[in-house]
Amino acid sequence: MSRGLLLSLSVALFALSCGEDATGPVGSLCATQHGLEVCVDRSEYEPRESITVTTRNVSGARIFKDSCATKPVGVTNLEVEFEAFYNPTLHCGRGATRADILEHMVELEPGASTRETVTLPFFSFQGWYRVNVWLLDAEGDLAVDTPAASGIFQVFPSVGE
Repeated sequence: MSRGLLLSLSVALFALSCGEDATGPVGSLCATQHGLEVCVDRSEYEPRESITVTTRNVSGARIFKDSCATKPVGVTNLEVEFEAFYNPTLHCGRGATRADILEHMVELEPGASTRETVTLPFFSFQGWYRVNVWLLDAEGDLAVDTPAASGIFQVFPSVGE
């Protein structure tokens, strides 16, 4: 079975099991939650590869995005929930303070978008992934207790591994 067919089947299964929290067409690399559309650039990656993540404010209000905690998360079984653990020290360092979070926070006006790159870890396992993006309020506190997330993509080990 080819990777493309496997991806289509797995995304279709995920879409059928999805509630109202994630929206987007079946097989889409984008999803929208909390007024933020999060997209990845490809359907397949290998460990250590860079992912281009595009976020777009589709709400009618300003949104504040936390660049310190943007993270790819994965599962080996689509019946398991994706991790939703907030960790601002991920990109802003172990001792990240509120000032660090505010400094790296990105304000998106309605309709505005940003692009950033995140890299899959060396030890990424084969499975289904998405990128979590956390939203903040203007003071740097979490605006919601769940992240906005991209559509689902797959990670396969390289042939040489």
